Order: sequence, then C-alpha cells, then structure tokens
Amino acid sequence: MFREMTHIHLARLLPALTLLLASCALVNPGEPAPPRTVLLSAPEIPSPPLRPAPDPRPTAVPVLTTNPPGLLARLNWQDELGERTIVFDSPEETIKLRQAGSGSLILKMGETVIHVNPWSEAADYSSLPKADQIWITDPLPEHLDLRAIREISKDSTQVIVDSASARYLEGLLSFVPLRAGALITVDGISIQAVPAYRAEMLPDGPRLYVGNSYLASFGDFKLFLAGDAHFIPDIADLGKVDVALLTLNDISSLSPEQAAGIARSLEPTFILPYQYRGQEPAVLGRLLVGTGTMVLPLNATGGTAPRASGPTPNRSVAFSEIFLEGQDPQPALLEALFGAEQDGPTLLLPDLRTLAPSGLRIVYSSRDETTLLRLTNSVWNGGYGALNLVGVVEPGSETLNVVQRISRDDGEYVEESIGEFIFHAGHNHWHLDSFSIYELWSLQPNKTLDQVVASSGKVGYCLRDIRRSPEADRIDRAGFTSCSPVRQGLSVGWTDVYQYYLAGQSIDITGLADGTYALMSTADPHNLIRESDETNNGIVIYLEIQGTKVTVVDLS
Repeated sequence: MFREMTHIHLARLLPALTLLLASCALVNPGEPAPPRTVLLSAPEIPSPPLRPAPDPRPTAVPVLTTNPPGLLARLNWQDELGERTIVFDSPEETIKLRQAGSGSLILKMGETVIHVNPWSEAADYSSLPKADQIWITDPLPEHLDLRAIREISKDSTQVIVDSASARYLEGLLSFVPLRAGALITVDGISIQAVPAYRAEMLPDGPRLYVGNSYLASFGDFKLFLAGDAHFIPDIADLGKVDVALLTLNDISSLSPEQAAGIARSLEPTFILPYQYRGQEPAVLGRLLVGTGTMVLPLNATGGTAPRASGPTPNRSVAFSEIFLEGQDPQPALLEALFGAEQDGPTLLLPDLRTLAPSGLRIVYSSRDETTLLRLTNSVWNGGYGALNLVGVVEPGSETLNVVQRISRDDGEYVEESIGEFIFHAGHNHWHLDSFSIYELWSLQPNKTLDQVVASSGKVGYCLRDIRRSPEADRIDRAGFTSCSPVRQGLSVGWTDVYQYYLAGQSIDITGLADGTYALMSTADPHNLIRESDETNNGIVIYLEIQGTKVTVVDLS
C-alpha cells in the first residue's frame, strides 16, 4: 500500500511546476528577482463530512490553527547554499538540498552540511559552506576529485567513500570506507551503504563496477541517494523513504522505467532527478501519476554529465523486475545485459596511465634567481585501442581543433572533439594543449595530502610512440612517430616520454621550505579524452627536499 497522499495531485501540479522551474532557472539582469520562497507542495484539503442542513442563524466561522501534517517542499533563492535550493519541512526537521552541477550535490540536514561528489568543474566551492561530511559514490573523475575535496574540507570533515574509491585514496587523505550494507552514524545522521552496479561492455566481455548509493536517516526523515548505476539489487529491502535522488540516463544510469520501479519499492513523497537528459523526468512523472509520488527535477548550473564508454545496454533485460527484487547480478544476467539487441559495435578505447616521475633534480638559476624541480614524465596506453588524434582546421578560423578518432570492433570509427593543437615555440612542434599537470602537495601530520604548494600549470604534449611499455599485456606496431598537427597519438602498449631537460618539465619551487612533499602527475586532468578507465590517469610519489637535493621516499 502506498502512503496516504497528502499533496496536490501530480497531474494538476506538474504543468505549473515545470513552468515554475523553467522560469526560475535563469534570472536576466533588469528583470524582477524571483520570490525568495515558493511553496511546491501543499496538503490535500479533505472534503467536509456530511452534516444536517445548517441553522440559518449566524454562527462563528471556525479557524484552522494547526499546521498540516506531512512533508512539505518549497523553493528558496540565495540562502546559505546559494542559488536555487529545495527545502523540505517535516514536523520535526528541515532539510535543504541544492545541485551544484552534474553529480555534485549539497545537502544540509539540521546544522550539518554534506557535499556529495564535489567536482571542481561543477561550482565555485570557495563561496560555499565547508563540509561537515563528504559522500563519494564511486571513483569516476567527476565524482572523486581530490582538489575539490580538499577545498571544501575542514579539520573535522568526515569523508565517506565506497570501496573502489578507498583504493585510490589510500595514503592521500583520511576517509571512512563504507562497504555495502555497513551502517554508521555521523553528526546524528545514520548512513547506510547500498551497492549500486554500473555495467559496461568491453572487448573482452561485460564488466561490472560497483559503487555506493546511500540511505540516510535524520530523525524521522529518510533520504535515498542513488549514484550512477544501471541497477540497484537491494532496493526492496530499504523500506519507505521521504525523498529519493536518482540519476536518469539511458546510457550510464537508470531508465525512467527502472526509476518508477524504485519509486514503487521506496514509496517516496518526492523523487528528485539530479542527472538526466531531455524529457526523462517527464516520462517518469507520467509513470508515477496516481502513486502519491511527486517528481521535482533539479537543474544543474554547471558541469557536464558523465559520458558512457560503451554501447547502450539491453534495457528490456537489464531493467526487468528481477533486479528490483533483490537478486544479485550473476554472470548469466550480466551477459544478458549486452545481448543481441545492443545498440552498436564495441568501442576500442585507449587507457592512459601515468608512470612514476623519474629524473628528479633541483636546478637553481642565478640569472633569474629561480629554483626549479625538474622531472621526466611518462604516459602509456594500456587500453583496447589507440589514442588517435586528428587535427581539423575550422573554416575561417586559425584554430586547430583536435578530434579523437575511436575505432570500433567492426572496423569503423567514431569521432569526438576534445581540444586544440597549439604550436610550442620552445619545442618547435605541435602540442595537444593541457595534456598533463604536475603538482607538489604539502602533507598533513598523518602524511595525507594537504594542499598544492607549487604547480607546473597545464603542460602540452606532442603525443607519439617513444618506447614500448614493459607493463603492457599487448603491444601493437608503432603508429605515431611525429609531432604533426595532422595526426598524433599513442598506440596500444606504447609510452610517450618527456625528459626532465625539456621546456615545461619543471615546477617552480622558489622559496619552498625544506621538507617532505607529495608529487602528483596527472594525464588528461580535465577528462577530455575518452578512455576505458578514467580513474588511473594520475600517480603520486613522495619526495624529501633538502636545499638542492631531492630524494624519493616511501611513506607506506
């Protein structure tokens, strides 16, 4: 049985709500500012009981003096979370929620500020409240951003992560790994990890990635937050919730039909789609008419939705009720996820991996009184296909755009625009702009990363096959041997090496105190290149700096 409906019927509210949200998404200068608060839900007014005919003599008019029961939603502007914030008022608690962009959210439960998947590209976090808690759902680059985590953290911040993210963060910062089914209480909020599976078809077969969804209880208020997932098998065991935050995307997360199935299991008063494409929230709304669940789509103010790295799964199998009844994804079901109905051939994606920097040395220049930390940096391709970059001149423009040409297993290819080729005068050839970045981090007393104290800035690369990688399982024939603005790249199993003595292979550490630091090297820091694995582009090593001497140290 669904809970008793206490809000305006969805069929009557949805058109007005859609118009309201669309009109409030952007306020143009010179136009009247929107009201600070708009009520999005209200109690259903019951029909009066049948009574005898009224006495014609005048009587006192009754006055409603008690607040209506149930959960109410209102839309706020310009409060402490900034911009558009949805506020939920229950008889006991107030909960605020704002989408910063893409999969990045900000919640406030009572006095506790929670940042979900903070991403540097999503918002200006310097203007937002610091986090009491940070929840990470999975290690996708737009969800696991160490710089954003550091920017919004304070000494008491609790970082709660899934098991996969924990492996990447080991030694970099303090965190609480919350494995599937585990339950903890922080700041009076009970948080339970719920496994969420994302599926992907790769050339060697289908693969499952597991992250966390979270069930949070604050007093009598319950919130379910789903990360990017194709299915969530344990949903039926969670019971009723007040609010469900879901991603809707037919490629990288839930379909509207599956989201409707989740709604029928959780019976939420509100569903908030926070990543979606086109009319998917409207489709979900139509599927839920008459259920007592209201759909309130959030709108991101920045950032972009994550891209899928394979074909669209077979929805008719993947999102059947079997996954909503608590059945674990067995290999046969996973294989069925990518059956004969898949949308197209498999993409042969590259996979960029950065090797530990070498050739480290400190060089002092008396001419300009600067001290540089120089390093040799190497990036290799351990993926299923080549990184193939093609330069394209735009008509009427001097810009040399770069297209990534991705091969398919049927011999064809697809293309995606990823950036620009820039002529590097110091190297006298063409570079892919902003391919790498080198950063020197200070360390906290527990040896985790504190903050960036020096950086190379964005480093451009001419990408070509320099040497075979000893780490590779497969090594193709070298296919990229020049720094041509027409074609560059990395073949499978090959490494591009930039030696310490080349221009750009340094970090200015002038005035830096002696001590122990972490050196982080990251390829494709803005996640522009499409890869089979976006989580292994960076590496961290630890250095002891004493004057002009630098030594690699082991802090494990």
